[in-house]
This record gives sequence, structure tokens and C-alpha cells, in this order.
Amino acid sequence: MSKTTTTSQFRMVGQLESFVIKKGDKIKYLRLKVEEREYWLKIPKKLRSEIDINLFPGTWLEITGNRELKQKKGFFELEASRVKLLSNPDIPCAVIVSEPESTSVGKILVCQKSSCWKRGGQSVCQRLEKELEKQGLSDRIKIKLTGCLKQCKKGPNVVVMPHKARYSQIKPGEVGELLTKHFTP
Repeated sequence: MSKTTTTSQFRMVGQLESFVIKKGDKIKYLRLKVEEREYWLKIPKKLRSEIDINLFPGTWLEITGNRELKQKKGFFELEASRVKLLSNPDIPCAVIVSEPESTSVGKILVCQKSSCWKRGGQSVCQRLEKELEKQGLSDRIKIKLTGCLKQCKKGPNVVVMPHKARYSQIKPGEVGELLTKHFTP
């Protein structure tokens, strides 16, 4: 199986919350507050020596780097490539992300075997397509018809990836809630 990664550039302006330090004095992560949200940014070895560990919480920083989608875990990992100290506290908080060409973040597997299909799998699949389009997720989430998911008597069966969440006896009316639960921030 091939491993595909989705990466893009980011730029953040926010306030330092703290450092996450491992093995005595090695900065592994930097916690940054941007508006009301906190981000953990991985600090690579080559950048660790350039960061002043004595910075106070609340210090304004501008950080640029790469973000990578961790397909199996279903979240983005942020890695800093540059950390810049800002002296002007009037700078508004901002997160600017340059999106990659492909922003696929998930798949929904739908059993197409006769038992699941007869129990409403086809209706669930059609509703999934409509809801993905309606919620603007059709370019990020793909529907894949699969073979037996080993829960024939509990069909129709659906698996949401990358979360590996399994759903049995799903009804077309539950599709919108399922998409919101897994793919809406």
C-alpha cells in the first residue's frame, strides 16, 4: 500500500503559551495561542538552538513552516521552519495556510454486498453523495464501495476513515450527523 502525504505551508501570528521540553532542555514543541485556540508546533532539531528558552508566555511570535496531514490519525501536524519574535503586540492573530492541490482528508467505505445493499446500503450511499455535495465536502471526502465488512445481519455497514469508525444499521437520515461528527471542525 502506498503512503501518500498531504503537506502545505502555513504562517501563524500568536502569543507564546509555553514550551514542551523533553530530556532536560530540548524543546520538542512550542504551544502558541492564536485567537482563542491553542496550537502545538513541532520544533525541528536545527531550529532548537535558535529559540530563546527564556521567552515569557504572552510574547508575540510569527511562525512559518509546514503542515502535514496524518492520514491514519486524521489531524494535521505543524512543524516550524522559522520562529520570529515580534515586538508589536497590536498585530492581529492570524493563521494563513496555503492549501495543497489535493486536500483529501478521508474516505467513507460502504459495503455493497447484497445483504447490506438490500437493507438500505444503496440509499445510504446516495444520501452520502448528496450530503457531501451539500456540505461542500465532496472534494475532500471520497466514497468507496467495498466488499463484505463482516456484519451482514446488521447492514447497511459503513466505515469512516481515517477514524476507522464503524457504523451498522445506518439509516439515510443519519448521514448528515455522521459527516458533521467526523469532518466538521
